[in-house]
Amino acid sequence: MTTSTSDHDHQLADASAAIIEQTVAALRSVDSALVSDPYIEAEFVAQIEHILGQTLATLGLSAAAEPKQASRGAEVGEHRARQNVHPVDSLKAATLLFDVGLGVLVKATGDRLGHDDIARALNASIMGNVIPASVAYVNVLLERLAVAHSEERLGISRELHDRVAHSIAAGMQRVDLSGLADPAGTDAQVRLADGMALFDAALDETRAIARDLRHFVGDKRLDEALNDYVADLDDAGPRVIVELDGMPFRLTTGTQEEAFIIVREAIHNARRHSGAGTITVSSSWQPGSVRLSVRDDGHGFEHDRIRSGALGLIAAQERAELIGADLTIDPGPGVGTHVELSIPIQEAGV
Repeated sequence: MTTSTSDHDHQLADASAAIIEQTVAALRSVDSALVSDPYIEAEFVAQIEHILGQTLATLGLSAAAEPKQASRGAEVGEHRARQNVHPVDSLKAATLLFDVGLGVLVKATGDRLGHDDIARALNASIMGNVIPASVAYVNVLLERLAVAHSEERLGISRELHDRVAHSIAAGMQRVDLSGLADPAGTDAQVRLADGMALFDAALDETRAIARDLRHFVGDKRLDEALNDYVADLDDAGPRVIVELDGMPFRLTTGTQEEAFIIVREAIHNARRHSGAGTITVSSSWQPGSVRLSVRDDGHGFEHDRIRSGALGLIAAQERAELIGADLTIDPGPGVGTHVELSIPIQEAGV
């Protein structure tokens, strides 16, 4: 007995409906977040329909899915992150969908296709949606983290400027007035002068910290954020020059923020410790990588004499590893220090 094309279509439609029904029922039995809300459930069902459509198209059993649906995985990942659906729920659902879908499709297709062919097609369709969804999910979380860091930095900056710096300035004023009260006391004058010098240094450092905390990448490109930071530096330290090679482009949120902090700290350290006359901040934007460097013409330092954790090297190395970048530091005794951060594009997620 011959089965018509129409019968095949009905069988496949029934199979798809059965897969959806069984998958949703199984998720309800374990109180999955994917079926706890009507909107999330409807989106989940639509994603299953898309995955099954891709699977059947791969197996040559139906027309290919429309191109506009290709970004569905990323869109769903963003939505689930914003809806606070844990990724474990999505991964469990993907595993369940494969188990349910494979069994139903094998029965629906009979002897027309091999078990392995169906399994490969179904797995490829599921992974083709899960992977971009996972990447999008992580990117949303990184954006949230960056925003949280920005708000925290701004809060600390305000506290340093409004409370700490104000208190130091008030203390300086009192010390100054107490010195005027006994102008004949030479020792007292010396002590007061020393105290004033310490207050001056503390106030300058506090203002520098407040300024650094105000600066982050946010919605800007990395090169724009670095330009803004350098432009906001005071005239007390060495001259800072910014150089650019290539055409800048936006990196992922997490990569930009971590790279900015590394370069910012390198500039800060060079201004404080190098004794340099000039600091050059350069960035090179190439198809295969982004290179950022901070070079000064100061006295440098002996690499083997660096104490553990000095100049924030450990933190900088950890930040570089976090974004898959290479960080090198050439101390150049007597000829200045060169800090270079190299970010491979494939690791940066551009």
